[in-house]
Amino acid sequence: MKELLQEKFKNIFEKELLDELQAIGKPVNVKAGDIIMDTGQYIKFIPLLLSGSIKIIRQDDTDGEILLYYVGSNETCAMSLTCCMAHQKSRIRAIAEEDTEMITVPVEKMDEWMIKYESWKNFVMQTYNARFDELLRTIDSIAFQKVDERLENYLKSKGELTESKLLVVSHQQIAEELNSSREVISRLLKHLEKNGKIKLGRNKIELTGILSMR
Repeated sequence: MKELLQEKFKNIFEKELLDELQAIGKPVNVKAGDIIMDTGQYIKFIPLLLSGSIKIIRQDDTDGEILLYYVGSNETCAMSLTCCMAHQKSRIRAIAEEDTEMITVPVEKMDEWMIKYESWKNFVMQTYNARFDELLRTIDSIAFQKVDERLENYLKSKGELTESKLLVVSHQQIAEELNSSREVISRLLKHLEKNGKIKLGRNKIELTGILSMR
Protein backbone atom coordinates (compact mmCIF):
# COMPACT_ATOMS: atom_id res chain seq x y z
CA MET A 1 0.00 0.00 0.00
CA LYS A 2 2.94 2.33 0.63
CA GLU A 3 3.95 1.96 -3.02
CA LEU A 4 0.42 3.06 -3.91
CA LEU A 5 0.85 6.07 -1.63
CA GLN A 6 3.94 7.14 -3.58
CA GLU A 7 2.13 6.64 -6.88
CA LYS A 8 -1.02 8.57 -5.92
CA PHE A 9 0.54 11.51 -4.09
CA LYS A 10 3.98 11.93 -5.71
CA ASN A 11 2.77 14.94 -7.70
CA ILE A 12 0.93 16.42 -4.70
CA PHE A 13 3.37 16.17 -1.76
CA GLU A 14 7.12 16.78 -1.60
CA LYS A 15 9.43 13.84 -0.93
CA GLU A 16 9.98 14.71 2.74
CA LEU A 17 6.24 14.66 3.44
CA LEU A 18 5.79 11.41 1.54
CA ASP A 19 8.59 9.86 3.59
CA GLU A 20 6.91 10.99 6.80
CA LEU A 21 3.55 9.68 5.61
CA GLN A 22 5.11 6.30 4.92
CA ALA A 23 6.69 6.28 8.37
CA ILE A 24 3.68 7.24 10.49
CA GLY A 25 0.65 6.65 8.25
CA LYS A 26 -1.48 3.61 9.05
CA PRO A 27 -2.74 1.56 6.06
CA VAL A 28 -6.47 0.83 6.38
CA ASN A 29 -8.79 -1.23 4.19
CA VAL A 30 -12.56 -0.82 4.51
CA LYS A 31 -15.38 -2.68 2.83
CA ALA A 32 -18.26 -1.07 0.94
CA GLY A 33 -20.91 -0.01 3.44
CA ASP A 34 -18.54 0.29 6.42
CA ILE A 35 -18.98 3.40 8.57
CA ILE A 36 -15.60 5.12 8.74
CA MET A 37 -16.66 8.13 10.79
CA ASP A 38 -19.94 8.79 12.57
CA THR A 39 -21.81 11.82 13.86
CA GLY A 40 -20.82 12.75 17.41
CA GLN A 41 -17.46 10.99 17.39
CA TYR A 42 -14.18 12.75 18.01
CA ILE A 43 -12.04 12.45 14.91
CA LYS A 44 -8.74 10.76 15.70
CA PHE A 45 -7.27 10.53 12.22
CA ILE A 46 -7.17 12.20 8.80
CA PRO A 47 -7.99 9.81 5.93
CA LEU A 48 -6.04 10.02 2.67
CA LEU A 49 -7.72 7.88 0.03
CA LEU A 50 -5.59 5.72 -2.25
CA SER A 51 -8.39 3.85 -4.02
CA GLY A 52 -12.15 3.52 -3.76
CA SER A 53 -14.46 6.24 -2.46
CA ILE A 54 -16.50 7.31 0.55
CA LYS A 55 -19.69 9.33 0.79
CA ILE A 56 -20.22 12.12 3.31
CA ILE A 57 -23.72 12.34 4.75
CA ARG A 58 -25.41 14.88 7.03
CA GLN A 59 -28.19 13.65 9.34
CA ASP A 60 -30.97 15.58 11.07
CA ASP A 61 -32.58 14.98 14.46
CA THR A 62 -35.13 12.55 12.99
CA ASP A 63 -32.48 10.34 11.31
CA GLY A 64 -33.20 11.89 7.93
CA GLU A 65 -30.08 12.31 5.84
CA ILE A 66 -28.77 13.98 2.73
CA LEU A 67 -25.69 13.33 0.65
CA LEU A 68 -23.19 16.20 0.85
CA TYR A 69 -20.35 14.99 -1.37
CA TYR A 70 -18.07 12.09 -2.28
CA VAL A 71 -14.38 11.69 -1.49
CA GLY A 72 -12.31 9.82 -4.06
CA SER A 73 -8.75 8.71 -4.71
CA ASN A 74 -6.02 11.31 -3.95
CA GLU A 75 -8.45 13.21 -1.71
CA THR A 76 -9.42 13.68 1.92
CA CYS A 77 -12.53 14.86 3.77
CA ALA A 78 -12.80 18.60 4.39
CA MET A 79 -15.15 18.05 7.32
CA SER A 80 -12.60 15.86 9.10
CA LEU A 81 -9.93 18.52 8.57
CA THR A 82 -12.23 21.18 10.04
CA CYS A 83 -13.09 19.08 13.10
CA CYS A 84 -9.41 18.29 13.62
CA MET A 85 -8.44 21.96 13.63
CA ALA A 86 -11.30 22.95 15.94
CA HIS A 87 -11.06 19.81 18.13
CA GLN A 88 -14.77 19.26 17.59
CA LYS A 89 -16.92 16.16 17.34
CA SER A 90 -17.84 14.99 13.86
CA ARG A 91 -20.98 16.53 12.37
CA ILE A 92 -21.12 14.10 9.46
CA ARG A 93 -21.18 10.38 8.74
CA ALA A 94 -18.62 8.91 6.34
CA ILE A 95 -19.50 5.59 4.70
CA ALA A 96 -17.40 3.58 2.25
CA GLU A 97 -19.15 3.75 -1.13
CA GLU A 98 -17.00 0.85 -2.37
CA ASP A 99 -14.05 -1.18 -1.10
CA THR A 100 -11.52 1.48 -0.18
CA GLU A 101 -7.82 1.71 0.64
CA MET A 102 -6.53 4.66 2.62
CA ILE A 103 -3.70 5.93 4.79
CA THR A 104 -4.76 7.45 8.12
CA VAL A 105 -2.73 10.20 9.73
CA PRO A 106 -2.87 11.18 13.45
CA VAL A 107 -4.79 14.44 13.93
CA GLU A 108 -1.92 16.09 15.79
CA LYS A 109 0.00 16.21 12.51
CA MET A 110 -2.58 18.60 11.02
CA ASP A 111 -1.24 21.81 12.54
CA GLU A 112 2.40 20.70 12.44
CA TRP A 113 2.34 19.99 8.72
CA MET A 114 0.50 23.24 7.91
CA ILE A 115 3.67 25.04 9.03
CA LYS A 116 6.24 22.46 8.00
CA TYR A 117 5.13 21.56 4.48
CA GLU A 118 3.93 23.98 1.80
CA SER A 119 2.43 21.11 -0.20
CA TRP A 120 0.29 20.02 2.77
CA LYS A 121 -0.98 23.56 3.27
CA ASN A 122 -1.89 23.76 -0.44
CA PHE A 123 -3.58 20.35 -0.29
CA VAL A 124 -5.72 21.39 2.68
CA MET A 125 -6.73 24.68 1.08
CA GLN A 126 -7.57 23.03 -2.24
CA THR A 127 -9.64 20.44 -0.38
CA TYR A 128 -11.63 23.17 1.37
CA ASN A 129 -12.18 24.99 -1.91
CA ALA A 130 -13.31 21.86 -3.79
CA ARG A 131 -15.70 20.75 -1.03
CA PHE A 132 -17.11 24.26 -0.64
CA ASP A 133 -17.93 24.28 -4.35
CA GLU A 134 -19.59 20.88 -4.02
CA LEU A 135 -21.64 22.02 -1.03
CA LEU A 136 -22.81 25.03 -3.04
CA ARG A 137 -23.88 22.71 -5.86
CA THR A 138 -25.74 20.55 -3.34
CA ILE A 139 -27.54 23.60 -1.95
CA ASP A 140 -28.35 24.82 -5.46
CA SER A 141 -29.73 21.43 -6.46
CA ILE A 142 -32.00 21.32 -3.42
CA ALA A 143 -33.16 24.89 -3.79
CA PHE A 144 -33.45 25.24 -7.56
CA GLN A 145 -33.50 21.84 -9.26
CA LYS A 146 -36.41 19.48 -9.64
CA VAL A 147 -36.04 15.98 -8.19
CA ASP A 148 -35.65 14.43 -11.66
CA GLU A 149 -32.72 16.76 -12.42
CA ARG A 150 -31.12 16.00 -9.06
CA LEU A 151 -31.55 12.28 -9.68
CA GLU A 152 -29.90 12.39 -13.09
CA ASN A 153 -26.98 14.45 -11.74
CA TYR A 154 -26.67 12.03 -8.82
CA LEU A 155 -26.41 9.02 -11.13
CA LYS A 156 -23.90 10.77 -13.38
CA SER A 157 -21.71 11.82 -10.42
CA LYS A 158 -21.80 8.31 -8.98
CA GLY A 159 -20.80 6.82 -12.32
CA GLU A 160 -17.94 9.28 -12.76
CA LEU A 161 -16.70 8.62 -9.23
CA THR A 162 -16.62 4.83 -9.64
CA GLU A 163 -15.60 5.05 -13.32
CA SER A 164 -18.33 2.55 -14.12
CA LYS A 165 -21.63 2.55 -15.97
CA LEU A 166 -23.00 -0.13 -13.64
CA LEU A 167 -24.10 1.23 -10.25
CA VAL A 168 -24.88 -1.11 -7.36
CA VAL A 169 -27.48 0.89 -5.45
CA SER A 170 -31.06 0.43 -4.28
CA HIS A 171 -33.99 2.78 -4.87
CA GLN A 172 -34.26 3.24 -1.11
CA GLN A 173 -30.62 4.27 -0.80
CA ILE A 174 -31.00 6.85 -3.57
CA ALA A 175 -34.15 8.21 -1.91
CA GLU A 176 -32.33 8.60 1.42
CA GLU A 177 -29.32 10.33 -0.11
CA LEU A 178 -31.50 12.72 -2.11
CA ASN A 179 -33.87 13.25 0.84
CA SER A 180 -36.84 12.04 -1.18
CA SER A 181 -39.22 9.05 -1.03
CA ARG A 182 -38.68 5.62 -2.51
CA GLU A 183 -41.90 5.88 -4.49
CA VAL A 184 -40.85 9.12 -6.16
CA ILE A 185 -37.36 7.81 -6.97
CA SER A 186 -38.72 4.55 -8.39
CA ARG A 187 -41.15 6.43 -10.63
CA LEU A 188 -38.43 8.75 -11.91
CA LEU A 189 -36.02 5.87 -12.51
CA LYS A 190 -38.64 4.10 -14.60
CA HIS A 191 -39.11 7.30 -16.59
CA LEU A 192 -35.34 7.50 -17.22
CA GLU A 193 -35.37 3.84 -18.32
CA LYS A 194 -38.26 4.52 -20.70
CA ASN A 195 -36.22 7.35 -22.24
CA GLY A 196 -33.24 5.03 -22.75
CA LYS A 197 -30.96 6.73 -20.25
CA ILE A 198 -30.67 3.82 -17.82
CA LYS A 199 -31.44 0.11 -17.55
CA LEU A 200 -32.84 -1.08 -14.22
CA GLY A 201 -31.92 -4.35 -12.48
CA ARG A 202 -32.23 -5.72 -8.96
CA ASN A 203 -30.34 -3.14 -6.85
CA LYS A 204 -28.39 -2.26 -9.99
CA ILE A 205 -28.63 0.57 -12.50
CA GLU A 206 -26.82 0.59 -15.84
CA LEU A 207 -26.12 4.06 -17.22
CA THR A 208 -26.86 3.50 -20.89
CA GLY A 209 -27.45 7.08 -21.94
CA ILE A 210 -26.35 9.34 -19.07
CA LEU A 211 -22.60 8.79 -18.73
CA SER A 212 -20.00 8.95 -21.49
CA MET A 213 -16.88 7.17 -20.23
CA ARG A 214 -13.56 8.69 -21.16
